[in-house]
Amino acid sequence: MNKKIIITIGSLAIIVGIFLAGNVGLKFFFNDYLYETPNLKGLTINEAKGLVETNFKLIDMGEHYSEFEKGQIYSQLPISQKHIKKGRPIKVWISKGMDTIILPDLKGKNMQDARVILSDLGIKVDRVSRTMEGYTNNKIIGTDPSEGTVISRGSPVSLLVNVSQIENIRMPDILGFSIKEGEDILREKNLVIGDIRKVYRVDFPIDTIIDTNYPAGKDVLAGSIINITVTTQSEEEKTLKAE
Repeated sequence: MNKKIIITIGSLAIIVGIFLAGNVGLKFFFNDYLYETPNLKGLTINEAKGLVETNFKLIDMGEHYSEFEKGQIYSQLPISQKHIKKGRPIKVWISKGMDTIILPDLKGKNMQDARVILSDLGIKVDRVSRTMEGYTNNKIIGTDPSEGTVISRGSPVSLLVNVSQIENIRMPDILGFSIKEGEDILREKNLVIGDIRKVYRVDFPIDTIIDTNYPAGKDVLAGSIINITVTTQSEEEKTLKAE
């Protein structure tokens, strides 16, 4: 009888020991090796690095438009409150700001400056109309939509430009030139580079102009937007390969 009691007590002690050891092991594993991912949304990349310290490795996945302010993290993987091992990466996406902008006042700007401003904002120039109203030559006197309007990036904007006289320009031949060389040639003729389309070609150097929306020799109005097609050898743009 006593022997059975001793065996039973011993068995219980072993079970309790295994249970306690298991709990201690699990506690040690989860507390020391698994960490809860913090919420990084709304932080800058430097702020996030300071928060995660050495527990995680941040991987910047690039910038995209979002409702968050420019420079803030707007998305992460794994999401917050997930438990992952120490040293594992957290992928973060940085906001480029909202995908809408307030159209600035371009009155008094020349065509070249206005195009640069709009291009930096992600806005395309649609139509360019001209009038003679006594303002300084080749200056913008209005836009459609008007300044102060909230528009989406990528939206077209039409410009109204004042000229002292309606002048025709002979479209120069810029085929075979680089983008920079072509832009300089057009600027000398009071013409402006517009959209730049890229096509995959290996038979020309990168960024060689191979097409324009106006052929060389055609009469175009001063200040006209000249859209060009240039070459690229980027694997990502093979689908744009010209026939």
